Amino acid sequence: MKGRDLIYFWLVIIISFFGGLFLFDSHFDAYSDLITYLSIMIGFKISSLSILFSSPLRKKLWDTNNVKPYQTELHRIKDYYKHSIIFEVISVIIVFIIPKCLNIDLLCGIIHLGKQSVVLPILTGSTYCLYKTCTDLFRIFTFPTNY
Repeated sequence: MKGRDLIYFWLVIIISFFGGLFLFDSHFDAYSDLITYLSIMIGFKISSLSILFSSPLRKKLWDTNNVKPYQTELHRIKDYYKHSIIFEVISVIIVFIIPKCLNIDLLCGIIHLGKQSVVLPILTGSTYCLYKTCTDLFRIFTFPTNY
């Protein structure tokens, strides 16, 4: 993602981080569900990317110029997929690396900063990436006469 898309992505991550501080407590224990969700999302994106790049639509997307900061529609889609897959792989690694026992109480125990603090940013970031990718794909596949 580039430009405005990347700015919106980071705004979503930052806002959801602060929301996640109040939403999840230190007793949250559904990390295996989160990793399963991210694994399914990664598999979906790799499958859809391979289908898209093996279709005859690829040449038409390459020939279609787009607004800046992307050169063509194909570059735009490639950047969306690249960003979302990298984000989700890094999210899985973060869930594995951050220890569960890391709990820092802030504001007299109201806010617990720990492993549970990254759950909402991971979910919203992944959802935002899926939204951007699917919106672009739906636009392309529902109006193929424009390409």
